[in-house]
Amino acid sequence: MGSGGLAASGGASGGGGGAAPATGGAGPATGGAVGATGGSGGGPTSGGGSSGSGGTATGTGGTAGAPGPSGACPANATFCSGFEEAGLPAGASYKVNAAPGDWSRDFVLDTTVRRAGMASLRLKASTETGTSGSAYKMLAVPTPMATFWVRFFMRSEVELGGPGHNPFAGASASDEPNDGVMVEFAEDVGIAFNAHDDVIRPDGYSRTMPYTLPKDTWHCVEISYDSQTRNQKLFINNMALINVPNWPMASQVGTPFKTFKFGFNELHGPPRKTWYDDVAVAPQRIGCP
Repeated sequence: MGSGGLAASGGASGGGGGAAPATGGAGPATGGAVGATGGSGGGPTSGGGSSGSGGTATGTGGTAGAPGPSGACPANATFCSGFEEAGLPAGASYKVNAAPGDWSRDFVLDTTVRRAGMASLRLKASTETGTSGSAYKMLAVPTPMATFWVRFFMRSEVELGGPGHNPFAGASASDEPNDGVMVEFAEDVGIAFNAHDDVIRPDGYSRTMPYTLPKDTWHCVEISYDSQTRNQKLFINNMALINVPNWPMASQVGTPFKTFKFGFNELHGPPRKTWYDDVAVAPQRIGCP
C-alpha cells in the first residue's frame, strides 16, 4: 500500500525488553505525567565529539493530565497517523538538504513490519538505491501551541543509543531542515536530549553508562515539549527518564516551537532502517499501551 519506494523485504523478529530503569527515575506512569526524580545531576557531558554543558536530568515533576485511550488519536490532535493511507500523511511536509523530490525517495509505507494496523512508516537506509542523498530525512508536522506532547512508536535494525550523534525527532520553529532551533530526541552516546550540543541524558546514565534501547523492538516514546517555561520531559515505555527544567537556554530556543519533526538525521551513522507507527501530537499527554 506504499505510495512509492521499495517495500521492506521483511521485519526483524522482536528483541528483548527495554533498558533497565533509570536510577532515581520514577516508576511507570499511571495517569498524569509524573516527572522523573533524581539526584543532583552529573558533571558536563558531551555527545558525539561535541562539547556539551548538560548533565543528567534533575528536578521533580508534577502531573500533566491523564493519557487518552492507548493508541487513539486525541480529538484535538494537530497530527495523528498510523500510516494506513497511501501517500504523504495529511499535514506533514517533507524537506531535505538535497534537490527537491518526492518523499518516497526516503520513506516507504511498510506492510511487513508494523506495530498495529496494516502498515508503518519506514525510513530507507542511506545505503539503499534511489534515496535523496540527504543525511537529514525527516517529516515535519504542526504543533498545537508552544507547549505540547508527542507520542510515537519506533524501532530500528540497530541498537538505539549508539556512540554517534544522530537525531530521531525534535521540536522546532519551522519545517526547514536547518532552522537552528531544534530540541532533539537523539542518540548521543546513549539516548538523550540535545540542543546545540548541550546534552541531557536520563537520570543515572552517562557517557560511560549509556541508556540504550534494543534493536528490532517497538518502543513507545512520549515527550513533553515546552518552549515557554523550558521544561522538557521524556518517557520511554511508560518510564519517566528525563525531567529537565530551564533547558535549553532561552537564547537557544529563540522562537516558540511550531513543528514536530521525526525521522532520522544521519550525522554519524551507521546507516539503518528505522520504523515509526502511531505518531500523535496533541496539547495533552496521549499515552502508551
